[in-house]
Amino acid sequence: MSRRELANASGVSLRTISSFEDASDRLPTAANLAAIQTALQRLGVVFHDGGVEWSPPFSETQTRVILTLRVQKGSPRMSSSELFTKTGCSRADLELLAQLQILTGIDGTPTLTAIGFHIPGLLRDHKSRETARRVISAPSNYTVRSDDRTVFHARTAAVFRIEEDGTLSTLFDKLVSQEWRDDVIAGAREALRLHRERDPRVVGNFAWR
Repeated sequence: MSRRELANASGVSLRTISSFEDASDRLPTAANLAAIQTALQRLGVVFHDGGVEWSPPFSETQTRVILTLRVQKGSPRMSSSELFTKTGCSRADLELLAQLQILTGIDGTPTLTAIGFHIPGLLRDHKSRETARRVISAPSNYTVRSDDRTVFHARTAAVFRIEEDGTLSTLFDKLVSQEWRDDVIAGAREALRLHRERDPRVVGNFAWR
């Protein structure tokens, strides 16, 4: 995002944002920082302990609009009515995308803004991340051991203990990156559930939830 785009999206003045970036001794106030973070979150930026990533905040219809506008070439540009027909979008879909400053000209010939042109690449990256998450946390990557009441994750060497109440606690996860920790834990729970449903006898006399 440019400084102007961030200023428009957050309501923080362009001069203030510029001073944050230019002056190493000036930090954002709590209110300005919250406004900037909220503006980024509305565009799909997710803040978590491991850092930040992007998750699409759009409906399927809005995504079709973005992808349709991304590939259009030459002139004349597609009109709003043509876009409605081609993508099945509504006026409300276009208004939201315009509010997020992803497209402009919704009353004539909608076009993507500078931010909008980045979205298709972000969509591809998000799809790749989600695919990787499904692979790394697939139940087939885990071994459930009833003898020592543990669940072992082969891809990261993470080990979880099966507690008496049927929950899992972490024994070893030093090789699991912060980015994948939640997915690895969720996969362990799913692997344990499937293992138990396949043959409840192998997990002993635990009280399961």
